[in-house]
Amino acid sequence: MDQMLDKAYTVTSNLFGPESGIPWWAWMAVLLCVFWKVAIPEQKTAQQRAAERDEQMLAELFAGEGGKKGKKKK
Repeated sequence: MDQMLDKAYTVTSNLFGPESGIPWWAWMAVLLCVFWKVAIPEQKTAQQRAAERDEQMLAELFAGEGGKKGKKKK
């Protein structure tokens, strides 16, 4: 078990340590590329926005009250 931990530590320090042949900014570029979708959401097209708006309007229409706000009758 200790041998596996030592090997893992050696590999990790060779990849990320000061003696690594890969610079720190290259690792940042990799992380940015991996999390690109999370960091910057993809913009919707006009057709997707219109479809989303239509779905929301239909949901409000069929919600039961027609989306009307006001005082409740007693």
